[in-house]
Amino acid sequence: MKKLNFGLIALSASLLATGYLLGQSGATVTAPGAAAPKQQKLLKVATLSTVEQNREFQNNVQLLQAQRQMVIELGTQHDKETDAKKKKELKTQLDAILAKLNDNNQKMIKAYGFSLERNYTLVIETAHVYMLVSDEEAAKVEKAEQEKAKAAPAAKK
Repeated sequence: MKKLNFGLIALSASLLATGYLLGQSGATVTAPGAAAPKQQKLLKVATLSTVEQNREFQNNVQLLQAQRQMVIELGTQHDKETDAKKKKELKTQLDAILAKLNDNNQKMIKAYGFSLERNYTLVIETAHVYMLVSDEEAAKVEKAEQEKAKAAPAAKK
């Protein structure tokens, strides 16, 4: 169970870091005298309501990033290759991976409004914190919450 808790903490940290980095990567520097960039605002494109949806999204983003990296590496190898036969093989691999990357990018756009062509900021809107308790402790907490809920309407009167 401790591994699961640590895994959730690590997942949360990676999501926060990814969101921060994706948000920060859009920063630009303008030359003196150049027009200032237009003010931009955040537009919500998707809501991930469950841990499973969060994991699936994170896995899909990592897959796209890995495919993009593979395209970059194969492109570099292709450009450096001098043997025509190997160059043709690399071009075939590159075209196949690029087609798959474009297909997966389109799926991400449809599913989440997410595309590799844009910068994103991930905002954690809801977080649930859990602790391990015995059945007796759980019963005490639930009873206290019920009493608190009953008392709250009376206090408003």
